[in-house]
Amino acid sequence: MKKVKVIAVCASLVALCGCFTWHETEPVQVQTSAAPKGKDITIALSGFAATITEYIPVYGHQTYYVEGGPVWGRRGRRGWYPGHYETATTETLIPKIEKTDVFQTRARNLFEDSGFLLRTGPTDYNVDVTFSGPFITDDERSLEWVWMLCSVLSAEYSVQTWTAKLRIYDNKTGRVAFTRDYSQKYDNVVWSPLFFIGLAGYTRNTYNYMQSWCLTALTDRAVADATAFLASVK
Repeated sequence: MKKVKVIAVCASLVALCGCFTWHETEPVQVQTSAAPKGKDITIALSGFAATITEYIPVYGHQTYYVEGGPVWGRRGRRGWYPGHYETATTETLIPKIEKTDVFQTRARNLFEDSGFLLRTGPTDYNVDVTFSGPFITDDERSLEWVWMLCSVLSAEYSVQTWTAKLRIYDNKTGRVAFTRDYSQKYDNVVWSPLFFIGLAGYTRNTYNYMQSWCLTALTDRAVADATAFLASVK
């Protein structure tokens, strides 16, 4: 019986330490267009460039002085302990920014799966996508604080908006054959009974996750429109 109670208490603590999603932007659903049958359309990709930030922990040691003071007993002060030095381990997070080609690779796979040729030349078209962001308005920043304060530090609102510019160039003429602008927002609201502990392992409100979510959606949307245009070219 005691074991059952212990298990129940542990389960309750785990539940309290958990983090629950109240709201999250729905995934973007798009469909690519297949290349025309019997016609080879060769393309090249440029852009789709992004950076990711990783934090590398650097450990060290710090020595500090602890002041001496009186030692008290039941009948008053019984003595004095001397001051001394102590050493503690320190941790510093160093940001490391690296380029990633994950979104260009995703675009390449989507084009090839749709029947377009990317590994031969000369190419008929060049598909270029430029990302910009993140953008957070003053109202959104205020909303972040409102969620935290009104929930007594038990909920958090996170948001990012990224944009993309799609340009398709006709390589025979050098002219822009197709262009489109996109904006993609991602936001979520999470809640935990034990706020700081519950959010410690939550990743969907981190900068890298929100950036990846938005750029993945923008890549899919741009490729869907690009394949639709290229499939209609006569």
